[in-house]
Amino acid sequence: MRGLHLVLLAVLLCSDHALSLQCYLCAGAQMATQCWVMTCGQRQNFCFKGTVITTWPDGQKVSGKSAGCAPSCEEVSYMMQTMYGKGPGTSLLANISKQLGLPAPKFDVQSLSCCEKDLCNGVSRPGRSLWALAGGLLLSLGPALLWALL
Repeated sequence: MRGLHLVLLAVLLCSDHALSLQCYLCAGAQMATQCWVMTCGQRQNFCFKGTVITTWPDGQKVSGKSAGCAPSCEEVSYMMQTMYGKGPGTSLLANISKQLGLPAPKFDVQSLSCCEKDLCNGVSRPGRSLWALAGGLLLSLGPALLWALL
């Protein structure tokens, strides 16, 4: 029985390191409910978020959230500059619009930030803490432990 306690303790203490980083994934989302939780790849150690304001040629503005996983903050900045550009007509999306014969919108990236904790790039999800894991483990193993003691 003592061996079981040691195994449970080791699982609880090491579980935070065994889990991969999770970030919110949003692509032009207008509300946080339109984002998904994504498990990041092996070398993606950062979450990022930013607001992209799209201004169409008729003057209409649309704001959307962009968020996801990244290997570094520098990569996020480079990716956003490539995708949305620094000025009118300099972005990948604007060039695609021009090639399709569509009016090219102007993109403005605001509030770009990076972080290194689970779901730090949006509204946090309940139940992702080590204490919640311990509670869930005890609740699921509780009946078996009680049965073993009786």
